[in-house]
Amino acid sequence: MKTQSVREQLLEHTLVLIRRRGFNGFSYRDLAELVGVKTSSIHYYFPAKDDLVLEAVKEYSARITERIRNIDASLPPHEQADAYLSFLRTAACGDQICLAGMLSTETLCLPETVHAELKAFYRMNEDWLMGLIERAQSEYGKVYPVSPRALAQVIYGALQNGLVVARLFCAPERLESAAELLMASLSK
Repeated sequence: MKTQSVREQLLEHTLVLIRRRGFNGFSYRDLAELVGVKTSSIHYYFPAKDDLVLEAVKEYSARITERIRNIDASLPPHEQADAYLSFLRTAACGDQICLAGMLSTETLCLPETVHAELKAFYRMNEDWLMGLIERAQSEYGKVYPVSPRALAQVIYGALQNGLVVARLFCAPERLESAAELLMASLSK
C-alpha cells in the first residue's frame, strides 16, 4: 500500500472535516493535529484556507465525476439512477454529507474560485441527470411538466436537501423522497 504524502493526507482529512463540519467548522490547528504536523507545514502546501478548500472541492469533484463515469451507460435509465443513488444513500447513513452541498450552505464566506468549482460540480450532476431524463423521455415517451434541464435541477436540489435533512433527523429515509422523485421520472 502506498504511503500518502503530507499534502495527500491534508486533503483527505480536509475532505472529511468539510463533510462533517463545513468550511468554518475546522481550523488549520485541527488539521495539523489529525495529520501530525505543524500548522506551518499546512501553510507550505496551502498558504490560505481558501486554497485548501479549493483543492478539496476539486479533488471531491474529480472523485464523484469518476464514479458517475463508471456507471454503465448501457444500463436502462432507472438502473443507472439506482447506481447513482447508492453513493448518496451511503452518505445519508453517516456523519458526512456531500462536500458540495455542505459548502453551498456557506457560500457567503467562500471565495469566487470555490463558487466556480461548486457551480461546476452541481452542473455536472444536473447534466448527467438531464441525460437520463432525456433518455427516458425518448425511450419511454415520457412527458414532463417542465424541461428535462429544469427537472434535473429540481431533482438534484431535492437530493442535496434530502442529504441535509437526513443528517438533521438522523433518518436516511428522508433522502428517499427525492430518490423516489428521480426514479418516478425515469420509469416506463
